Amino acid sequence: MTGHPSEFLFLMLGLAAALVYSFWFAFKSWAKNRAIVDTPTSRVRSAAQGYVELSGRGVLPANSRNKGPLTGLPCTWWRYNIEDRGRRGGSRSVDSGTSTEPFVLDDGTGQCLIDPRGAEVFPSVTTVWYGGEEWPQERIPGGGGVLGWLLDRIPTGRYRYTEHRLQIQEHVCALGAFRSEGGLSVDDPDAAITDLLHQWKQDQAALLKRFDTNHDGALSAAEWEQARAAARKQVMDGRAADTRTPSLHVLAEPMDGRSFLLAASEGGSLARRYRRRALAGVGGFVGSAAALTWMLTHV
Repeated sequence: MTGHPSEFLFLMLGLAAALVYSFWFAFKSWAKNRAIVDTPTSRVRSAAQGYVELSGRGVLPANSRNKGPLTGLPCTWWRYNIEDRGRRGGSRSVDSGTSTEPFVLDDGTGQCLIDPRGAEVFPSVTTVWYGGEEWPQERIPGGGGVLGWLLDRIPTGRYRYTEHRLQIQEHVCALGAFRSEGGLSVDDPDAAITDLLHQWKQDQAALLKRFDTNHDGALSAAEWEQARAAARKQVMDGRAADTRTPSLHVLAEPMDGRSFLLAASEGGSLARRYRRRALAGVGGFVGSAAALTWMLTHV
């Protein structure tokens, strides 16, 4: 092969980097595909604590006024980017942001608060338009109809505005770490019984009056078992009647590194999306390996 040695080396390094990246991309995409396929859809009401997949409508919590920063349109989640296209060397991002405000997933059996921080999100709506100011002067771009849609996409201004959104009331598939807070006590009942008996022991007179059936001034083994049985009944009755606060269910980013995914689609279509990505990564890996091998054998 002819050419400058530095150019050849640069091309070799580029192909090697493409080889490594395409392998990593294929591996990660396939792992996420398997996570979706291998995790059955759970109901909020009966979901186990841990890694789950939920599916339902996305709604805003009470008193939430979440809106897309660029369009001002209500939504459950948003991400935006403003690019300056007027600089040499191509466009560059001058401002961007991602929603961190929780929203609610309702599947008909219950509601779960979704904490979107750290999630990989696949929104259903993307709005793109252009303008001459760094921040869009029109909160909602263009007019209606086909003409308005086309005019919004003609790059007539220096700045390009892009906003992605999850719509209110649209279907959302979510995979992440599920936990329940509040509601019925989840304390160890044996520990609660021990604590209650310890409290009763502080008032020996009342304890003897209640359980010293033979009036000998001390509790026998049988009488002490009666006291334990009474303490257990009191603890369990209290747990069964404790309905002061309904459980708050939360889905958030797993701490063990597993995928945290939100998508405006069913789990099956999300799995297919990652399967296509994995295949594209495999194609890139094979192509990069073939090109690298050819160059090495034709030096």
